[in-house]
Amino acid sequence: MSAASPSRKRGVKAEVPITREAIVAMAFRLIEDRGLTSFSMRSLATELGVFPATLYWHVGDRSQLLGLVEYEWIRRVELPDEISDWREWMMEVGRRYRSNAFAHPEVARLATMERARNSESLRIPDALLGKLAPLGLNDDLVHAFNALMGSVRGFVFLELAPRADSSPQEKAAMEAELRSLDPDEFPNLTANFDQLADRALSVRWNDSADRPLDDSFEYLLRLLIDGIAAQVPRKRK
Repeated sequence: MSAASPSRKRGVKAEVPITREAIVAMAFRLIEDRGLTSFSMRSLATELGVFPATLYWHVGDRSQLLGLVEYEWIRRVELPDEISDWREWMMEVGRRYRSNAFAHPEVARLATMERARNSESLRIPDALLGKLAPLGLNDDLVHAFNALMGSVRGFVFLELAPRADSSPQEKAAMEAELRSLDPDEFPNLTANFDQLADRALSVRWNDSADRPLDDSFEYLLRLLIDGIAAQVPRKRK
């Protein structure tokens, strides 16, 4: 994380013009640096050197501002319009979505909300449906859509789940605890521990920034897309 800039007193002239774009950019940076739970309109106003009322005038309330921040994050996921094959297109969207989440994990957590805070943030779901709808899935369309959206988002945010303490001492303690699991209580985990150790969700002690689960994510994408392809009428494959 980058160090936050020294706070300015409210009412002191801001270093940059106060525009909607400047407010969203600063909110994005503050959330990424300090986390969503520490973010407030008051702290944002202090950073920009304005009164909170100025923010409400430009971007609305906190929820509306978070919608704009969410959209700014989503906007950075470039759709691979150069790829014509629907399967490879979906693979690449998944990779780009995950890459963007790794680049901005704190802001990316806004996208875990069930309902988008900003309708403009629905461009990826809309593009995904644009690839699925022509496949002739009929009533399975919604199931294919939910499987892709839920699985990719769920994997990414489980992979990026923050730890309260990620110090070397805590990592060593977690590894020791996992390696000492009772085989009578956890027969399957202990029998396969060498294969899973620090490579499987729930059996990790390093953060994904240090040891990303790249191969497992690729496996998930292939599994999902091959499964959907198996439901497509033969003439449309």
